[in-house]
This record gives sequence, C-alpha cells and structure tokens, in this order.
Amino acid sequence: MSEIKRRDFLKILGLSGAGTGLVGCTQEPAKKLIPYLVQPEEIIPGIPSWYASVCGECPAGCGVHVKVREGRPIKVEGNPEHPVNAGRLCSRGQAALQGLYDPDRITGPLRRVEGSEEFQAISWQDAEALLVERIQALRQSGRSDRLYLFSDSSVSSLDRLFDLWLGAIGSANRIIYDSFDVEPLREANRLTFGLAEIPRYQIDEADLVLSFGAGFLETWITPVQYTRLFASSQRYQAGRKGRFIHIGPRVSLTGTNSDEWVSARPGAAMLLALAMTRVLVAEGRAGARGAAIRPLVEPYTPERVAEATGVDAETIVRLAQEFAAAPSCLALPPGVELADRNAAAAHVAVNLLNYAAGNIGRTVRFGPNVLRRRPASLDRLAVVAEAMRSGAVQIALIHGIDPVHTLPPALGFADALENVGLLVSFASHMDETAARADLILPDHTPLERWSDHQPETAVHGLMQPTVNPVFDTKATGDVLLSVAGQIGGDLAAGLTWPTYLDYLRDSWGAVHRDFAPFQSFDEFWREALARGGVWREAAAQPVTLNPAVSGVAFDDSTLDGGAAEPLTLLTYASPNLYDGRGANKAWLQELPDPVTKVVWNSWLEIHPDLADQLGVRNGDLVTVSSPAGRLDAPVYVYRGIRPDTVAIPIGQGHVHYGRSASGRGVNPLTLLSAATDRASGGRAWLSTRVSLAATGASVRLVEAQGSADDHGREVAEAITLAAAAEADRHAIEALAQNPDALVEASEDADPKSPYRWGMAVDLSSCVGCSACVTACYAENNIPVVGEARCAEGREMAWLRIERYYEQAHGDTGHGPEHGNPSHEGNGSAGSLHVVHLPVMCQHCGNAPCEPVCPVYATYHNPEGLNIQVYNRCVGTRYCSNNCPYKARRFEWFDFEFPFPLNLQLNPDVTVRQKGVMEKCTFCVQRIMKARSDANALGRDVADGEVVPACAQTCPADAIVFGNLRDPDSRVSQLSRSGRAYHVLGELNTRPAVTYLKEVVRGTEEA
Repeated sequence: MSEIKRRDFLKILGLSGAGTGLVGCTQEPAKKLIPYLVQPEEIIPGIPSWYASVCGECPAGCGVHVKVREGRPIKVEGNPEHPVNAGRLCSRGQAALQGLYDPDRITGPLRRVEGSEEFQAISWQDAEALLVERIQALRQSGRSDRLYLFSDSSVSSLDRLFDLWLGAIGSANRIIYDSFDVEPLREANRLTFGLAEIPRYQIDEADLVLSFGAGFLETWITPVQYTRLFASSQRYQAGRKGRFIHIGPRVSLTGTNSDEWVSARPGAAMLLALAMTRVLVAEGRAGARGAAIRPLVEPYTPERVAEATGVDAETIVRLAQEFAAAPSCLALPPGVELADRNAAAAHVAVNLLNYAAGNIGRTVRFGPNVLRRRPASLDRLAVVAEAMRSGAVQIALIHGIDPVHTLPPALGFADALENVGLLVSFASHMDETAARADLILPDHTPLERWSDHQPETAVHGLMQPTVNPVFDTKATGDVLLSVAGQIGGDLAAGLTWPTYLDYLRDSWGAVHRDFAPFQSFDEFWREALARGGVWREAAAQPVTLNPAVSGVAFDDSTLDGGAAEPLTLLTYASPNLYDGRGANKAWLQELPDPVTKVVWNSWLEIHPDLADQLGVRNGDLVTVSSPAGRLDAPVYVYRGIRPDTVAIPIGQGHVHYGRSASGRGVNPLTLLSAATDRASGGRAWLSTRVSLAATGASVRLVEAQGSADDHGREVAEAITLAAAAEADRHAIEALAQNPDALVEASEDADPKSPYRWGMAVDLSSCVGCSACVTACYAENNIPVVGEARCAEGREMAWLRIERYYEQAHGDTGHGPEHGNPSHEGNGSAGSLHVVHLPVMCQHCGNAPCEPVCPVYATYHNPEGLNIQVYNRCVGTRYCSNNCPYKARRFEWFDFEFPFPLNLQLNPDVTVRQKGVMEKCTFCVQRIMKARSDANALGRDVADGEVVPACAQTCPADAIVFGNLRDPDSRVSQLSRSGRAYHVLGELNTRPAVTYLKEVVRGTEEA
C-alpha cells in the first residue's frame, strides 16, 4: 500500500468536504472545489444549519426544516410555523433522507441499449439532443399532438410550466395522475353544495367523530394534519374527552384508535349514512334543514338498511341519536379503499348527514380547501393506453409517478407503453415505469431541488435545495427549458427563462403581489425562503344545498365476481409505503406495520372463522383469485376484519426499484379490474370479489411483536372516562395537600444536579403511527438489519410501538378480555380495543441493568440518565438479560452504510460496532447541546428546550420530555396525573418514563 503524507491527506479531506457543499437560500451552487483552508461562509464545522423546505413524500405538502452538517442533510423535521403540519412529520417524511442517499439511485442520464433491457450512461448534452431531435421531427411533421406528458396532481410552479411548455410545443395532451385520487369526494361536494372542492374537516372541534372508513391517520388527504387535529379532539382534559366511532369492515390503524367499532359490510357507508340522516329528520333533529332532504332519505329506514349493511336497526338509531346529541360532531366519508362504483353517492350521503346535523360551515369548512389538480379518470387512461397501442403516441414524458406499478394490469397501460416511440422518464430511482423507458433523465430529489407546492388555499410552500446534487441529476424544469432553447423559434421565444429557478422566482411574483405588495420582491423572497413559504388563513366560504342533489341515484354498487368468489377484497394504502413509493427506503420496510406488526413483506388479512374453514394459520400461503387475476400471499389472522372480507396492503410487489423493494411481497392490483366510480370517474378500489385456496406451503411472516396480550401485567392500561375523572380528582386533592411534591423518579439523580430527565407518554394521544420510531433511526444512526435478521430477533430499533388488545375497566385498566388479534369476535361495540404503547429505555432510577455490568459500561449519571458507554462495553449482554423492558439492542454484526447512505449519519452520535450494547439515550446529544447553551448564558435549561427526536416529530404530541425536578414542567405535571402509571412498576425499577392510561368512552358514556 502506497504511503500518503499528512498534508496531502488533509487536502483531500478538505476537497471532499467542500464537494458536498450546501445550496440553500440565495446561495449559488459552488463553481469550484475549495479546500477548507478557505472556510465556506455558510458552513461552520460542528454547527448545524437549518433550511426550510417542503416534504415531497406525498401530496399533503407538509413544511419541513432540514438539518445540515458540513454540507450534508442529516435530519428532516417538521416546520413549526407551517399550517399543514405545525412542526410534526410522519414516518415517510422522516425517511426522505433515504431517498436522497439511496445507494440504488439513478446516478445520471441513461439510454436503453437497442433490443435490450440494459441501459448505458450518456451525457446530459447527448440525452437532451436526442429529445430535441425527436420533438423537432414531430413538429416538422405536424404531429405535435402525439407528444404526451404524464405527471402528478400537485399544484405548483412546475405544474404550470408543464402546461406552458406543452402549449408551446403544440400539444394538449397533459395527463394528470394520482394513485389515490379523491374525485368521488370532490364530485359529491359539487352535487351536494355546488362546489367541486375538498374541504377542511375540523376534527379538533368535534366532540364526536364518526368515520365511515376514512384512513385519516394513515394516508387520507393530509394525515399529519388530521392526526394532530384528532389528538386534540381525543385528548383527555379536565374530565372530558372526545369520542370516535369507526364504521367499516376492517379495523385499520385509524380504526384501532376508536372508542367503538361498528362492523359493517363493505360498501355499506351510503345506506348507513342515509338511514342515520333519516332518523335525524324523522325525529326533528335536523330542524328546518330536514324539509329539503326528507324526500331523499325517506325510503332508507333503519329496518330496511339493517339487512343490507349487517348493522342492526337499534345500532343505527343509537348512532344517529348520539351524533345529533353531541355538542359538536363530524362525519367523515369512506376512504380510498372503500371507494366503489357508486362512491360519489356514498360521499353525498355522508354530506347529507353532516348537513342535517348542522356541521357545514362548522366542522366541515369550505374556503381553506385542499388543492389538487383533477386527475385523469381510468376511462381516460384507457383511451390513452389504446392510443399508445395503436402507435399514436410518439413521445411520452413521465414525471413524478409510477403508473406501471400503481395501475391495475387489467387496464393494459404497462403493455401499451411498449408501442410508444420514445418513452422518457424523469425518475430519480429505477421504478417499474422507468425500467421500461427508452431515455431516463433523472430529476433531483426534493431535498436537492428548487420548487414550490400549494397544498391548500392561501398556503404556498417554498422548496429549496439543501445540498448540491449527490449524483449527476438535473431538475426537470431545467431540462424542459434547455430543450426549448435548443429547439429555438417560437418555442424558445415563449420560454425565455435561463433556468427553472428564474422561472420559479418569476412565478412567485403573483404571490408577492398578493401577500406583500408594498415589500420589495428580493426581501419578500428571502423571508419566504427562511420561513418555508407564505400562508394565511383562508376565509370561510358559505355554501347552500344544491338542488341538483335531488337527482343523485343511491344505487347499490356491484362487485366483479360471482358465486365462485364469495369474499370481498379490500386493497388499502400502506401507512408506511403509501402507494409503493416508500418501498425503496429500508427504514420504512423495517418499520412494523402499525396493525399487524409485519415487516418486509405483504400479507392477506382474514378473520379467524375463515382461517378455521381453510385450515390455515399465520404465514400459510393461500392463492387469491379474482376475475382479473391471481396471486399467492401469506395469511395474517386478524379479528379486526369481517369474516366475509379479506384485505391486502398496497406498496409491495416491485420487480425493480432497488435492493430494499425488489422481489418483496405482492402487488394486489393484479386482482383488480379497471373499475371506476360512475359519477366522478375516480378509481373504484372496492370492486372485486375473490376466492381463497390453501396451497399447503408457508413462509416465515416476520412480526416484530410477540403476544398482543399483556396477560394482566399492567403493561398497557385503558380506563373508562368516569374512572379517569375520579382518579384525577384524587390526584388534585393529593397535590393540594402537598403542592411542592415531586414524582418519585425525581429523586434518582445527584442531589446537587438541577436535572432529573424524564418522559411522559399519553396513551390517549398516541395513535400508533410510528413516526417516532423512524425519527429515532434518523437521529441515532440505527442500522437496518433486513428481513432474515428481523426473523432472528436482531432488529435494532431503540424505540418500538407495542400493540395490545385491551378492554377498558374502571379500576385496574383490565377487563375480562385481553386481546389476541386472532381471538373470536364479530366486531360488535367494544369487542376490539387497541392500546398503542411506545416502549424505550425507561432510564430507571433503580436500574436492573447497572449492577450486573462487569465493566461499568452502563451506569447512572448525575442527571438520572442510564448511560451506556460504548467503548467500555465488552458484550457480555448481562444488562440485556436483566432488563425487564427488553429495551436494549446488541450489535451482533458490523452493519454497513453503503455510499451514499453513510453521508446521512449524525456526527453527534457514535456509530456502533459489533459486540456493543446500545439503547435509547433520551437523545443525550440534544440534552448536552441545550445544557451547553444554557450554561453559556448562566442559567438552567428551561422547560421545552430539550426535545428528543421522538417527541419532536410526534403528530399527536403524545410524548413529552423534560426535567422532573422542575415542578412546573409539563413532564412533572403529567407524571402527577391520576392516570399516571409505570410499566411493571411492581418491580421497583423506578422508571423515568411515566405512562398515562388511555381513556376510552364506551356507549354508556356517549
């Protein structure tokens, strides 16, 4: 090995550091590599910079702050000022870094080798020249209309540039596509109120939320915002708590947070909503509004509807009466997975229920509408597919979508692409559509590019690059402008911007005139960049009942299949993988599904009764057959689904898309036809019946949790509303007698220290979304181990969300039924209640792990933290054996972070090696930073200055961290609550983590 001199090494190190320089705010990209002998002005070694931007992982458009160290983004967090997410973020947003640093990213422009499935690298100059040549040939032949551009439904400047560019080319063929469109909702609002808009549902203002299956805590419209609003509604305060009723054939993640599950047949939402509305009208609870809608709902008596929906008439009447009696209420329409061929009519029925209850303008608010471009219907896409098959599409440009993976094969779209003259993909990852392309012009990822996003009326998010491009990628806007310039003539004359950034700034001139007309544009631009955009509250828009609603046909929806297919199939969006775009991110693959706790795979959910009929159990493979196709999938036996229904998550089944996604699970769209909602043209996901047949084979279905029952050990606690109020009364009396009292754990630190750090977790707020788990991975350099190692129990997560099935009880928190998801039960009220329990190191004051360590690698520090010293640990694992919470993780292997994943590592946290024990540290690096800053100012750390990664991202604000020695801190106040308890408290470990029992409102407390 050749020697290298120290001076040469430092030069190389300086060059490589500057090579990942920052692009942010108004800084231009570095033109030269400058060693750190000349310090970059915007980079201070060891000091992070934060850049405001917009999350690009789903259409919701959450605002983010990106933490950058030495030119490398290392953490994404929510922007506290942004109105959509208010500083919180979901797991998919936290995993955005894995999209930026994906080792399987497309590193530069590629051209397909003729007659082969292989690609060869070409220069950007040659790639653009090829596109220019093809476009010029089309224009010269007068066939510009044979160029098509496919893109997503986001409202942005790039969206407007697409239209402008196509118009200049001479083509009107802009095809907008959305995997999970909400067109039935939009059309229903047009029919009911004359407004084809997506309103804001003010869940936080509702005392009773009744959902007909919308997965608003998972993927529906804007899940982080709705999770925050829902937690506000359901949080127990001063003896009061909202109530949530979930109506549907399956208990989703959203359904697990309900106080009551009403098991209804698939497609029953329309009839149930109409019957409930009829009860309100018949009993005079709708007031003057009842006269206008009486003719619509009169035929739908509870008795008639009961037989068709599987919900008895008494329950329908009770639900309607509870809904009307609530001080404030809200009905949410069916989610995407329950959209059938008459989905718009079902949404109209829910609109009528809200109208009858007086919710329009209150908890259903038009004005601050969600903005999406209207996507093409499946019928329109079928016409486009036919045009491609006939050779009428010469050039197809595809940006930001993967229709090959997310459209049902029955549509024939994927095969039709083979007949396109030139298929161009702008994908930055080799997804299923890009793999079929002739030319790939990879776009920057959202963390590398300039862009904007308007998710709501009067909300304009601004996206800025936080790092120079990691690979040889190029912004799609720049490609289109460059191509226009090379073609010249009238095309170049209409698109005169040198770069997409110039176009973006120019398009923000209208925003500037709207928001700050008396401010200079440059000042407005700088402030918008620093803030992450501009926004204000949109004025409420009054609505009245549309007379056209009287013509809505509330017909039964039909399903494909006959007597040979007796089961209804639900295909639902994965909370982790969305429509499959998250499947290439290992953090999300290893994140347990919130309901089943399965990782790295697909599964088929079936009821225990059906499993007994088939003679199958968890992991057994069954063949699922529909009129459109068939597939084999492993069974997951789940009591939270009706016996006449089966369900498969969407997101897996990739053939391409990188090492984390390829070859995993199945794509259930194989089983679906190209069915649409009759009124809106939106996709009908609920359209198919299936049959099952056991294959006799089985696979290892890896679940990240063992028992779903805590066996009466007071691990996951639920309590009734009355019992919670009584417990709080006793706690207030005790505090009044001794107002200076602190929680017991506050004593477990050095008497001279002003701090004893602790945490409080409110189980009434925690929804089980697992955003905290992914945030912990990102903050603490936790490695991903893969499916095989997970099966061996080698997962490394420092924080896990345990899911228990519990019955609320007045005293102990335990009822007669402890849960196993495969126990019998038909889903009647109260038969299935779930408690989500975040578990991390409890930082015990009397920690069982400490006395057994022979090398003093784990010890109690002066501030009460249970510290793990990595370079002392010799790997005896005695501490893990002695930990009753099983919160410690052992590094059995040296896990690699292949380039460029290593660039994501947090330099403030040690990367552990084989033979070392590790665990949650309460993000001690953040504690040290806050303490250092406070010491510099000559004061103690104030409450709220230390926020661990898990608490920072939690959309429900369920996790609170702080100083237990400060009696006024939030964590101290919560720890003295009447609902407070310690997991396995009888062991006298004196945990610093206090849990607050989940409060459940039963039907008797409605």
